Amino acid sequence: MHGMTRAAASTIGARLTWVTWVALLLSCLPAAVRPAMAADTDLVVLRNGDRLHGELKALQYGRLELSTSSMGTVYVEWDKVVEVVSPSFFEVEMMDGMRYYGSFQAGDPGTLAVALEGRTTPLSLALVVRLRPLKSSFWDRIDGSIDLGASYTKSSGIGQGSLSISLGVRRPKFEYSADFDTTVTVQPDQPDQARTVGSLSYLRLLKNRWYVPGTVKLERNTDLGLDLRTSVGGGFGRYFVQTNRSILRAGAGIVFNQENPVEGELSTNAEAFFGVSYSFFTYDTPKTDASTAFVLYPSLNVGGRYRTEFDLSLKREIVKDFTVGVTAYDSYDSKPPAGSSSSHDLGITLSVGWTF
Repeated sequence: MHGMTRAAASTIGARLTWVTWVALLLSCLPAAVRPAMAADTDLVVLRNGDRLHGELKALQYGRLELSTSSMGTVYVEWDKVVEVVSPSFFEVEMMDGMRYYGSFQAGDPGTLAVALEGRTTPLSLALVVRLRPLKSSFWDRIDGSIDLGASYTKSSGIGQGSLSISLGVRRPKFEYSADFDTTVTVQPDQPDQARTVGSLSYLRLLKNRWYVPGTVKLERNTDLGLDLRTSVGGGFGRYFVQTNRSILRAGAGIVFNQENPVEGELSTNAEAFFGVSYSFFTYDTPKTDASTAFVLYPSLNVGGRYRTEFDLSLKREIVKDFTVGVTAYDSYDSKPPAGSSSSHDLGITLSVGWTF
């Protein structure tokens, strides 16, 4: 009897635990639904007179993202908007690089009235290129993407795989980003070839579209005879074009690195860098994002040596947040480390990705 009582008590306890979890989940449902239903506090007025109520998520690439309880997520072309009202706190970025902070009050058509501490600043909607809600949660401020690619040719037996991860966090005066990219090539009777780049970057945003970058980078490229290169650098740069469709920026500075070659001894180097990047995007279906970057690294302590890095990326959205694309890179070293099989490395990869 005592054993049966203990078994029965165990069974009842398990059932109570199961019932407790169900009850807790059911009790959380109203709390989860209430914020979604109460989120339609923002107002967007269109040129044709339509009024949309929802929660402003962001403005980028010329499209305003609005989450609604009745229609799901709605994307509105920015040049169709004449008024925006929201009690939430936003960062507003203008075409000339100026940034403003505050909530949005009702104003004249074609004007964004940014209110902060009792003061209202009217801004032309046509000159606004980006809106970002300033959220308190760190995780809510993270943007990023993950891309995977693979290829195999049976006739040659060559297989290639790639993985690319990008994360970014933006605050009113600075940006953090982390990037990881690796490509591995396998072929018969040959050692595996690997190119891996990982970096952490900091960008201090200044007035008049100027910025101060800082980067820590780890690189490996066995095709160029490089087992590991550790770099630390910084400099200055500026956004020369910043619109709803394109961004052009350039920068320069100094990089210090240590190179551990596949063969030979460790070396320490100092390099200058000069870089330029350009991005172009369209919000029409299918949404397209194209970007290219070029960096020149002339050595300051090895006569006649210079390196170049070129990257190209083209992505198209197939369904919401999922993309297909092609990426290409070209790396060149006029005096590569000992053990390199070439001074030049080129790669092209087809990939599928997810943005968040």
